[in-house]
Amino acid sequence: MSTEQKIRNRWIIVIGAILIQLALGTIYSWGTLTIFVSPYLNEIREVTVYVFGVGLLSFAITMIFAGQLQQKYGPKKIAILGGILIAVGVISSALMTTFIGLLITYGIIFGAGIGFGYVCPIAAAGKWFPDKKGLINGLAVAGFGAGSFIFNYVIKGLANPTGIEVTDPGFLTTISPNIPVMFIVIGIIYTILVIGGAMLLNNPPEGWAPPGWTPPPASEESGISGLEFERKQTIKLPQFWMIWLTFILSAISGLMVIGSYAAFAKTVDAGDNFIYAIGTADFVMIGSLAALFNGLGRIVWGQLADKITYKKSMMLMFITQAVLMFLYFTTNINDVYFLIMTCAIYFCFGGNFSLFPTATADLFGSKNLGPNYGIVFTAYGVAGFIGAVGVNLFVTIFGSYLILFIVMGIMSIGSAILIYMTKPPKRI
Repeated sequence: MSTEQKIRNRWIIVIGAILIQLALGTIYSWGTLTIFVSPYLNEIREVTVYVFGVGLLSFAITMIFAGQLQQKYGPKKIAILGGILIAVGVISSALMTTFIGLLITYGIIFGAGIGFGYVCPIAAAGKWFPDKKGLINGLAVAGFGAGSFIFNYVIKGLANPTGIEVTDPGFLTTISPNIPVMFIVIGIIYTILVIGGAMLLNNPPEGWAPPGWTPPPASEESGISGLEFERKQTIKLPQFWMIWLTFILSAISGLMVIGSYAAFAKTVDAGDNFIYAIGTADFVMIGSLAALFNGLGRIVWGQLADKITYKKSMMLMFITQAVLMFLYFTTNINDVYFLIMTCAIYFCFGGNFSLFPTATADLFGSKNLGPNYGIVFTAYGVAGFIGAVGVNLFVTIFGSYLILFIVMGIMSIGSAILIYMTKPPKRI
């Protein structure tokens, strides 16, 4: 295949990226999965949530190695490795009947597979599209946000095809035979998506640039350094630690609300009656629509970064997120208001995953985006674990969702201040 033909078809990389991310984003289907898996394992959801938390942690830790490996061996081979690990993790979950077993297969192994698969399309697409970094980063990870929209319904259909209610005495007896089959079927689907998408990934020729494209000049206002840093240099820069902390604060804010909105809505009094009007809302529909907005946010915020710089886009997103957090407790009065505000928070949360790789490329260079973003993304591992397991602890300590949402709003403001203070690095 000639260089000219490869360049003409660079959008194929984006198709591969979306296929991969559709499967990887199903980690966010845990909210649907736990409804069936928790009683199947005879565990309460406050315990099984650690499977989700460990999965996010494994995902982020694996990214450290995946970023370097894809730089050395190419994105296709490392993404295929991710697909194999996903197959092993999800399909072997069908054999697990204990919490520890599922923690290993669906938490550690599936999470590691996601880590190997996730960084490859981002790094490859970033090299093919230096002229559209934000938009392409958004498209490359949009599937991750939207994947749970599709698979929420797939999981529910496989585990509970008759639609029996959780409160029905025969619920566990009815769903138990379906759980192993569910894991096998979704494991096969995920593997096909990841390995199929991986086959479409490759890197452009060394030194290639889109015809007629001129790299934007370095400037403090845009946050572009115009320099290339290797990972060992990047981690010594104060700018790295500033965006790393920014990522933690912003992601925890989103994850804490994502992890608590249903529990907040279903708050009950001493007689087990819902306190709020939103207690009877359709949470599968809300979660699925919110997942779509998560995916849409990745594209919109990423494209905005191409137009007004990642720095201005981040500040606007963090401030918007802060306002939503401060107002979120007031959604207890109306279903539609609750739905709109929840989707808006997911929309902002999704922006993190297109803006942070764009910021990493602009601050530290596109050449080593895979290794550098792999280490930046460890911030999400920290935020993911805290966000997944910390909601119940926080609400128990402070006794109020109102305080939780206010603290998350303050953390979002902290993110805006940090990114405002971040200036592009100079040569070290």
